[in-house]
Amino acid sequence: MPPVFDRRAVGRYARMRLLSDGAAVRRALGRLRADRKGVIAVFVAAGIIPLVAMAGLAVDTTRGYLVKARLNQALDAAALAGGRVFFEPDRDADVRSFFDANFPDGFLGAELDPLAIAEDVENGRLTVSTSARIPTTFTRVLGFEELNVTARSVVERADRGMELVLVMDNTGSMRSSNKIGEMRDAARELIDILYGDRQSVPNFWVGLVPYSATVNVGRQNAGWLAPGALQLRDYEIGFGEIDEGHCTGDFLDAAWNPEWDSTAQACLVGTPIPESLHGATTQSQCENGLGGPGDGPGIWDPATGTCLVTEAWKGCVEARYDPSGAMGDDVTDAPPGVAPFQPYYWPRWRNGDDITWRYNSWLFDEDAFDEIDSGSTSVDEREGTNTSGNDGRGPNLGCGPAITPWTDQRSVVEAAITEMDAWHRGGTTTNLGLVWGWRLLSPRWRGLWGEPDLPLDYDEPLMQKVAVILTDGDNQFYAGMAPSGDTDYTGYGRLSDGNIGTTNTDTARQSLNARTLAICNAMKAEGIVIYTITFDVSTNSRGEAIRDTFRQCATTPGHFFDSYGGAGLSQTFRVIAAQLSNLRIAE
Repeated sequence: MPPVFDRRAVGRYARMRLLSDGAAVRRALGRLRADRKGVIAVFVAAGIIPLVAMAGLAVDTTRGYLVKARLNQALDAAALAGGRVFFEPDRDADVRSFFDANFPDGFLGAELDPLAIAEDVENGRLTVSTSARIPTTFTRVLGFEELNVTARSVVERADRGMELVLVMDNTGSMRSSNKIGEMRDAARELIDILYGDRQSVPNFWVGLVPYSATVNVGRQNAGWLAPGALQLRDYEIGFGEIDEGHCTGDFLDAAWNPEWDSTAQACLVGTPIPESLHGATTQSQCENGLGGPGDGPGIWDPATGTCLVTEAWKGCVEARYDPSGAMGDDVTDAPPGVAPFQPYYWPRWRNGDDITWRYNSWLFDEDAFDEIDSGSTSVDEREGTNTSGNDGRGPNLGCGPAITPWTDQRSVVEAAITEMDAWHRGGTTTNLGLVWGWRLLSPRWRGLWGEPDLPLDYDEPLMQKVAVILTDGDNQFYAGMAPSGDTDYTGYGRLSDGNIGTTNTDTARQSLNARTLAICNAMKAEGIVIYTITFDVSTNSRGEAIRDTFRQCATTPGHFFDSYGGAGLSQTFRVIAAQLSNLRIAE
């Protein structure tokens, strides 16, 4: 008979056994926890060491990356600062100053080696480098006491393709306190920075426009004048002023080559140019010109079969003003084929019968011969040397040095800067200087400045057109030496002529300022970058007006500089040169 089980008894037994075994397990675990000499403790301890090392390595490596990043940032700033003043004697001091400003002392505990600064003048490269030592923290358990980080930055002066024109004030006021000398020195500094140690830079062209009350475009460009504009009888013969005896006698210096024109019954003064120099071989060519009627280069001499052309015109031209006084082609870049020019040729003026003081009466008359010794007050008709100051006379009075057209040769630019001088009389017409700067840069004048491919198009890839213009005063017609109630002669004639739309001095000044701004806006519309400089300009209302004009003329307010003294002007030109140097980080 099978055994009989009491289910309730079995259940009670099972529950008692389970409770007994669980207590045993708990007691065993308690003993394990209390046993510190156990095997588990050994394994746990062994695993903690690499965990700490890995965590420390991550922390120290992060610190190293942060120091390296800050070093690179500081070195880039320092190298760029040094590149902008690459040729300055205090360049290295500037490099260290910029580095210190961008890398705090003791950053993350880093200890720095001294900055190393190396230059490569030939290639225009500046290298700045240093190393840093960073004390470690957790990785010391692995025996590493410090981390070493090295960084460097290399900047390179990329030769930017550029057409740069310098429009420089050469008016008489620049003689005060040797401002003209300070301007020449500052301009040379700009050229030194842009050229470096080189005599030419690829795709870099420079032109120079000296201006006063007119602008000299160069005698070689007589073809830009209107047909017949240099007719000698209009400009060089004093009708009724000199008789044949005085013309060919001892009264006129033989160096002037005076010659009596029996047909016109007048005296010709000037140095003839042989026909071989201008190509006129017949009377018709001489009087009517090779280009058409009325464009003749001179006067035909039947005795010798020679076309006589004098050197009286130095090269200055008048503004292409609108006779109504409105703005005309005096504010445009129209080439001479569209709008030809008239020669600037200061007319003779005599104060009635008073021959003891004559306002630019540069050709002898009968009364003068009667009362003045031969040669004592005579003026060469070609006079334009600026040697007699405000007492100078002649048809070219106030006509300064000619425009220097595009050149890539440093020596040519430096010679043109040296030639600049403070020219007497006339006044200041900044707008005429600026518009000729535009004509140098305008593609409409391509080939007219001697280089067949220049100036380039406005949108030529990798090229930039830049104009820098400087003045030391306000636009004005000068009245200091003129007859009562009038002014000196300018590219607009005299103020009394009304060619600028007014005969009022203040209104004329405002008109010249407005024309300056019109030219600026037209240039900026073509993408030309304009830097403007006012130099030692007075603080009166007229000075404030020209400052406002130049401030508005500049490409941005940051392109306008109000400079004082030679040191201030020098700094201005260095800043402009640095901006034009086009630095880039090469490594």
